[in-house]
Amino acid sequence: MKLKSSISAFLLFVLINSIVYFVTDFNSKERIELVLDRNLKTLKTHYDILLQTQKISADTLYQSTLDVDRLAPILKEAQNTTKEQKDILRDELQKLLAFKYERAKQKGILQYQFVFKNNESFLRMHKPSKYGDDLTKVREDFKYVNKNKKLIRGFTQGKTAHGFRNTYPLYDENNIHIGAMEISFSSYNFQWFLNNVSHIHTHFLVDKKIFDSKTWVRDDLILKYSQSAESSEYMITLNKTHSKKRCIDENIIVLQPIRKEIDKHIAYGEEFSSYIEYNNNMEVVSFLPIKNISGVTVAWLVSYEESKFIYLTLKNRKVIRITFIIFSLILVYFILQQARSKQSIIQKHRLLDDMLNVTENIMFITDFKNVSFSNNKFKTFFHIQNNEDFNQESKHNIFNIFIDVDGYMHEKDLREGEHFISLMKRTAEEKRIVSVLDEHLEVKSFKINISKTNYEKNYLVTLSDITKIQQKQKEIEQKAYYDGLTNIYNRNKFDDVVKDEIARARRYNNALSMAIVDIDKFKDFNDTYGHLIGDEVLIMMTQAISSNVRETDTFARWGGEEFVILFPETTAQSAKVISEKLRKNIEELSHATAGGITASFGISEFEEGDTLTSLFKRCDDALYSAKENGRNRVEVY
Repeated sequence: MKLKSSISAFLLFVLINSIVYFVTDFNSKERIELVLDRNLKTLKTHYDILLQTQKISADTLYQSTLDVDRLAPILKEAQNTTKEQKDILRDELQKLLAFKYERAKQKGILQYQFVFKNNESFLRMHKPSKYGDDLTKVREDFKYVNKNKKLIRGFTQGKTAHGFRNTYPLYDENNIHIGAMEISFSSYNFQWFLNNVSHIHTHFLVDKKIFDSKTWVRDDLILKYSQSAESSEYMITLNKTHSKKRCIDENIIVLQPIRKEIDKHIAYGEEFSSYIEYNNNMEVVSFLPIKNISGVTVAWLVSYEESKFIYLTLKNRKVIRITFIIFSLILVYFILQQARSKQSIIQKHRLLDDMLNVTENIMFITDFKNVSFSNNKFKTFFHIQNNEDFNQESKHNIFNIFIDVDGYMHEKDLREGEHFISLMKRTAEEKRIVSVLDEHLEVKSFKINISKTNYEKNYLVTLSDITKIQQKQKEIEQKAYYDGLTNIYNRNKFDDVVKDEIARARRYNNALSMAIVDIDKFKDFNDTYGHLIGDEVLIMMTQAISSNVRETDTFARWGGEEFVILFPETTAQSAKVISEKLRKNIEELSHATAGGITASFGISEFEEGDTLTSLFKRCDDALYSAKENGRNRVEVY
């Protein structure tokens, strides 16, 4: 008996701690996966923002260049003239574009180049002394544009440099193709932006196969490359922010635990995130592939962000496991000391179950009255020349730019005497968004971030455009809550609405009724005329009901030919009157092929103690009665 008790106690100890181990392991992995996914999405969002910013800058310079009257005549004449005349024309074009190029460089534009339609380089604004070379074999973008006469954008490699290029076709005054123009940005610009503006420590890795030189030199820019710690096949640019010691020497050691994972994903060109321990902290490492215009991965964005959440998750997992080891040892000791009754063992198992289930870039500086500094994006967005113009237009109150819209932060959210910083602190991070009108009076949504500067009462405000993201979320919500065929609410949405209405009916003792609507003999439509005709019948009936229900009613497709209507603050008898009108409207319908359409209604009113299941059951019973009594009827339970 003693041996049996010991074996039982040992097995119980193993069982408890095995369950705890797997439950905590699953829970922590799930929570960590959410953090990894969020960090990867954040990196992608900032990358997309910069791509969009660069696209706007490139398109603006392209349009501005086209406004140069001599551009097309020079390129057209230079293609069919002597070398000496070409040099004269090249010098003329360089002088015409010199000021534009100087301003473009301030926006991060690296290369500004013009080529003939045969891919011969005519003028490199970044290196005017080099011209006349054939770029057909080294520049896929020029080859594509001059062949297809279409704009192309993407990450491409040249003879000595790589970058994000925007390559445009050029035409003369008669719309005859005469060549192409390139406006490109250095990959270093991405690394700088993500580190200094987005405040995400990021490495930009470039495949060493796509260029021979380890140093790219321009009169005002020198980029030195070294083999990265992340992969022996990729190079990284080193600078003050990215030192060899931290970004290469230390990272080679730090990344060792996930080396095989990195090599596998890089080999397949897959985006991914993982985490590592560094200096007693947890860092999330996210890899985002950059593909060239042929769709081949030739570079990576790699971000490093400290995650206290992962650190605490792993720490809590360890604490829970140790706690349960101690608890299970005490439990085993207690079992070995005295025999327990069956009821006592059941209670302990219940207690154990309970315990297992308990587990815890518009940018500007302002004092919120005046803007003392702003970037070009700010000035462009608000269509101003300088900050003083903005201060006067905003009447020396920064809150005037935030539109009063529900769900967005604005001045009316402030309590009496409250500072905007206090409002930020008491607002959940995901709800820190504002709505602003752009220069075209279009409403844009921005994620707002505020940081204290070293100057008294001045703050750095960062606005990140999330308009497209919100539009995408609305599209996702449309798919989640609307039936794809009839374009009315689906069962998911109806479940949400009916729960709220039942709670409201209980709280205020209001009447609430529901009806199930079923098309009579719908199977015959499908069997006789086919499913396409059946779908048309469904749509016709849906439109007949949708256009005649009240605004306060909720009409949804439950499944197949079965629909539901929720009547708030309506008794069963009133719902019957409404349903009779709807039934008659359906009865008047006639499909060109299938003929007449009828439907049966089953109605019941919410009663104390009801759930959706019980209410639905009574409606279904009433519907059954309507079918049994000849169809094309309204029955109330």
